[in-house]
Amino acid sequence: MRKNLSVLVVMLVVVGILLSSFSISFAQKAQPKRYYYSTPSEYTKLTGKKIAKYNEAPALAELVKQGKLPPVEKRLPDEPLVVDPPEEIGKYGGEYRSAGFGPQSGQVDSETVRVQHILQINPDLKTLTPNIVKTWGISKDFREVTLILRRGMKWSDGTPFTADDFMFWYEDIASNNDLTPVKNTAWTPGGKMMVMRKINPYTIKITFAAPYPAVDITLAKSYIYGRFFAPKHYLKQYHIKYNSKANDIAKKEGFADWIQCFNYHYAYAQNQMDTNLPDITPWVLTKIDEAGNKYYERNPYYWKVDTAGNQLPYIDRQVVVIVKDAQVRIMKIISQELHAAGEHPLPVKEYTLYKENEKKGDYTVYLFNNTRGSDWCVAFNLTHKDPVLRKIFNDIRFRQAMSLAIDRKQINDVLYFGRAVIRQAVAPPETSFYEDWMGKYYIEYNPDKANALLDEMELKWDKDKKVRLRSDGKPLEIVLECTEEFAPQAEMVSEMWTRVGVKTIMKQEERTLFYQRGTANERDAAAWTFDGVAEFSIRAGGAYRRAFGDPINAAILWSTWINTKGASGEEPPEIIKRFYEIGDKFLITSPKSRDYKKLGKELLKIATENLWVIGTSVAPRIIMISNKLGNTPKEGTFAYDYHFWVPYMGDTWFFKR
Repeated sequence: MRKNLSVLVVMLVVVGILLSSFSISFAQKAQPKRYYYSTPSEYTKLTGKKIAKYNEAPALAELVKQGKLPPVEKRLPDEPLVVDPPEEIGKYGGEYRSAGFGPQSGQVDSETVRVQHILQINPDLKTLTPNIVKTWGISKDFREVTLILRRGMKWSDGTPFTADDFMFWYEDIASNNDLTPVKNTAWTPGGKMMVMRKINPYTIKITFAAPYPAVDITLAKSYIYGRFFAPKHYLKQYHIKYNSKANDIAKKEGFADWIQCFNYHYAYAQNQMDTNLPDITPWVLTKIDEAGNKYYERNPYYWKVDTAGNQLPYIDRQVVVIVKDAQVRIMKIISQELHAAGEHPLPVKEYTLYKENEKKGDYTVYLFNNTRGSDWCVAFNLTHKDPVLRKIFNDIRFRQAMSLAIDRKQINDVLYFGRAVIRQAVAPPETSFYEDWMGKYYIEYNPDKANALLDEMELKWDKDKKVRLRSDGKPLEIVLECTEEFAPQAEMVSEMWTRVGVKTIMKQEERTLFYQRGTANERDAAAWTFDGVAEFSIRAGGAYRRAFGDPINAAILWSTWINTKGASGEEPPEIIKRFYEIGDKFLITSPKSRDYKKLGKELLKIATENLWVIGTSVAPRIIMISNKLGNTPKEGTFAYDYHFWVPYMGDTWFFKR
């Protein structure tokens, strides 16, 4: 017993030393090399080297030999993107396996390894280079963008990828009110839907109603904003505009109408279930088994090559392995059944377990930077169906009291070895318009003050002083809903709130159900993460509204009213309208403008003071990567702001052994 205790003490000391050497810093090292060349001619011009011929994976070469595929030269675009791998030219082969926490969600460790944006975020997180497009340009007034596509680029089924696919998305999906009733903020700077025009088969122009200085960021995160294109040749069979029998197809497939059917076949992200949908990613979905595991095979028409002329990707396939929970994922990594883990954050409290099993699992544990505003946050439903709870939740004193009732130090000590930075849910401190008081706002643990605020609201205790009473005499009881990732903190916070008389029951839910209950206005309170709020994301539009978007949905009826311009939902209070108005102005303001920091500061001030979202702390991101993989990152930032693995060139990863 004493021996085991001594070992535990030693391990905790080791963990403390390791974690103490890590400080949360979001600055990146200067990029030492150039990773991307838009065309082979650019590569030759800048390096003096020439790609003599193109090569392909052995499995594809065999298909060419059998006459089942065209030669690699005919599958690549006229001018493929040239990639200089982070470390070395890789080897073909292998199967990359990562966890999925549901058949349509929780699959970031595979999805963002294959995601492709119009522009590419480089590993330095600052440089943006052409990716899907060959070149691009923006007018001096930031109102017009020109995209030049890659001539000869193809979808995974060999169909040409052209401006028609952009126009199909714009005219028949994004602009179609049946398919897209609410327009994304990134498409509407100045309050009006952007205008997209086809100039020729390989040129697109996008015009905005107002200057859009952050359009480069939007294009570098285009996958998140609808991608801006879709496979017209495949999807038009499900669209009523192109097929008068689309409703008949829908009913035959079990859908109510063509809209439901189209959305099913159009889904391209983690929610994709159509295994025939063409794509332009390095691997494409080809199979879903009975357990929900997803299989992505190499795209034979992928449009990138390395500097030796090898068509990427190196790895043959991806497999999303559905796991029951986080513990199952950890065990599968240790048993070498999975190759990487980063999202659905690995709990810091298990750091000892990860480290002591590095050799057995043949992996390395890294500590990456974290740009979240708070790893865990909670939001009350401000448009609750129950008028009594709605009144309570909308009283700022209640939200202040609930923040003061959270013992963040205890959470930090128990879940993060005391190494997290305690802070409110607000943009990270590196944000140029952030002020120190924001991160400290109502974060002290003061149950006496919390109780005083609740007393001031006349939420009286029952006769046994076990729970406070609502104005209608009923016990003040709420359900705090969350997914597995956020359950440990939610459980602790529930106990803390119960101690000040707000009886709180933590309810863990599967992700899909959690999302559905938010949009249906069914929650009392919800726990999630306050991420995607770094300045990089705020500039692109919409990130400042994290409290009111999916999946937090702190006021779904108000956000619906704003998003539909009053057509549905409920009219929000003036402070909410003001918050959105400032955000809209900020979206079209250049960082060089005098108003930029003023507007940004006002956004953060309003959000912080209103405590629409209550945060706790930010800890380093634990990343685990198999030692069998090459060209993987050893340091960096792992965050939604930069789309997780996207900057780290997943199509160049390869198996060294």
